[in-house]
Amino acid sequence: MISNLQALRALAALAVVFYHTAFTFNGGVHTDFQAVSVFFVISGFIMTYITRADADHFLQQRLVRIVPLYWLCTLSAVAAVWLLRGSGRTWADAGMGNVVKSLLFVPYRDVHGESQPILPVGWTLNLEMLFYALFALGLLVSRRWAPLLACVALVAFKIVHGQLGCSALLCEFYAHDYTAFLILGIASFYVWDGIKGIAEQRPSTAAAVAIPAALLFVLWNADPPFAEALQRQIGFPLYYAMPPLLVLSLLTLHSARFSCKWKALLLLGDASYALYLTHIMVMELGTIIRSKTIGDQFTSIDPSESVLAMLGVLLACSLVAIVVHLMVELPMLRLLRRLLIKRAQPEKLPVPRPA
Repeated sequence: MISNLQALRALAALAVVFYHTAFTFNGGVHTDFQAVSVFFVISGFIMTYITRADADHFLQQRLVRIVPLYWLCTLSAVAAVWLLRGSGRTWADAGMGNVVKSLLFVPYRDVHGESQPILPVGWTLNLEMLFYALFALGLLVSRRWAPLLACVALVAFKIVHGQLGCSALLCEFYAHDYTAFLILGIASFYVWDGIKGIAEQRPSTAAAVAIPAALLFVLWNADPPFAEALQRQIGFPLYYAMPPLLVLSLLTLHSARFSCKWKALLLLGDASYALYLTHIMVMELGTIIRSKTIGDQFTSIDPSESVLAMLGVLLACSLVAIVVHLMVELPMLRLLRRLLIKRAQPEKLPVPRPA
């Protein structure tokens, strides 16, 4: 396990929650610190990293990792809506056809015309599942060339939509701008593979480069005037450069033996998928409880207005995610891996016959 990436997963998931609190700072900045882009870069990197030595059961492992908890959260959201007879997007969208499409990662347009499944954050998983399928097909051709083949396929979707003019929903959705970060994640693996030896030999130099680079990412996202000024000095769009820069910075620190050892953050990194999936439901439940008890007149309990309320939401969502990870996700993963993923058995040596 690369602990720095686990820590980054935790921070990225918290950044998504932070974004959904609608809290602003620094004169009205509302940002997720490119958290979704960072997740996609990590995904592209990890899929390449884990398949260089062993690609057995790749697709089975990915399905077991992603599908069960997503299905459970989606069905929980549907059940809650049906039981409460609510209103709004989820209620209007929770017909059986859309539920099935959501569970099968099939993009569709919701009541607002947006390509979002029942669980809104699941739109990223629709792209992830495409990536896994393309990567798995590439592995059937060649383990060595699978990352490149996946990149070519992702670029092909962009060409079909952008240059060939395919306007169908699947063409449009699978050509999404965020798939560029999957490609950049794959590229990040090969960059890191080329520089990690230098970082191992010169850890101080590596840290002196990597730490400012990581801080540059934070500043670029937190200070729009600085970002605009920097962009004017550089021709390449920094929007695409910043997430892989952050990931490469933490990978370089890992190679230089500067690894995160904070157990609480690493635990949250393990629970980051649960946090990503459940935080919307936790926040919605909190909003319902607040409106039915205290009301909306107190800004001190509004996470979009109050620092303490915003931090309270981050803490509550994190605690729920850790409980879900430990009590639901991990036991479910262990069971499904034992049942569905067959491990290679050691070859039995022939028993010699007696002379």
